[in-house]
Amino acid sequence: MNAKTIDLQEWEAFGGGGFGTSYYHKTDDSVMLKLNKPSVSEDAARKEFLHSKAVYDMGIPSAEPHEFVTDGERFGMIVQRIQGKESFGRIIADHPERLEELAGMTADYAKALHGMPCDTEVFDSVPLRIRKLIAANNIIPDNIKARLLGYIDELEPVTTCLHGDINPCNIIIAQGKVYWIDLGDFGYGDPLLDFCILAHMHHLGPNPVLRNLFHMDRKALKLFYEAMGRQYFGHRWNTPELKEKMEHISQIMAGRAICIWPSAYHINLPYLQGKKVKTAISLFIGDRIKFKM
Repeated sequence: MNAKTIDLQEWEAFGGGGFGTSYYHKTDDSVMLKLNKPSVSEDAARKEFLHSKAVYDMGIPSAEPHEFVTDGERFGMIVQRIQGKESFGRIIADHPERLEELAGMTADYAKALHGMPCDTEVFDSVPLRIRKLIAANNIIPDNIKARLLGYIDELEPVTTCLHGDINPCNIIIAQGKVYWIDLGDFGYGDPLLDFCILAHMHHLGPNPVLRNLFHMDRKALKLFYEAMGRQYFGHRWNTPELKEKMEHISQIMAGRAICIWPSAYHINLPYLQGKKVKTAISLFIGDRIKFKM
């Protein structure tokens, strides 16, 4: 599949994140454009488009991908524009009294997603993807790396659908309908890999980072995470067995964060640039892992 060349003069930028920029069409309000940074390869962008299309075709509520495109330098996709959308994170920031309600809705939609078998010929294994990232990382000390890889190898080889980045700003509502967005990390594996994305962030994340990413400070994100957990796991939420497994997986996801934050120009990169490597690792993985530098 070749990328269609677009005229960027027809589009107006309205937002950006760690990996690209989003645009509205100047005359067609039914579509929007998402272009990745130049550092994202054509093959990687094509894979994201095909994955997004496969997710949509599975019936998972998400924006419909239309075309794989390029502006001559960057690659991305034209997708359905969902009018009047608000993320759960934005709603909670404006209406904090709705936190528990929306955390419960996130848990219910996550359970529905995790209840679907994943096509392993289309999607890849999230644990193996993270394993490759951590194994190739030059920042994480070898003793910590070995521990994290050991935790990954303990996971059961299940083919459950995973969103890859569940958080309050990747689930939106528009005209009463709920959608998942940012599906570039979709794959399969243990559902706790989805759930534990927020685990280290609500515990250790600096408030400037959390407000930028989720419109919440650490206290609010902790409340969201715990309300989501109670709804998702029920009576299992406070069991020692689940807590131990979640602690291991939250450290895996923290290791993943260390691997990807240098390529994502969010507020967390300048926040960490002036800090020592040891401080950065402690921020993401936490004090439970002891290591020497």
